[in-house]
Amino acid sequence: MALLGVWLLFTDRLISRGSHLREIAGKDEMISHLTKTLEVRDQQVAVRDDQMQKLLANSDLTVQLLQSVAREARRGDLAS
Repeated sequence: MALLGVWLLFTDRLISRGSHLREIAGKDEMISHLTKTLEVRDQQVAVRDDQMQKLLANSDLTVQLLQSVAREARRGDLAS
């Protein structure tokens, strides 16, 4: 059994508790960083969505205006 433990240790299939805890701490830091990054990204997406809604509202108004101008032009009611 001891020979198996030595073999696992030398072939890097068995690591010490300290190494294991360092690996876990590194992963926890990475998860924390990615979580913060996602929060910032979500805020940016929310701002972009708000801006897009405002632009779409303005473009709808522009389309309505152009359509009414085109209707009036077909009627011939526009002043020259």
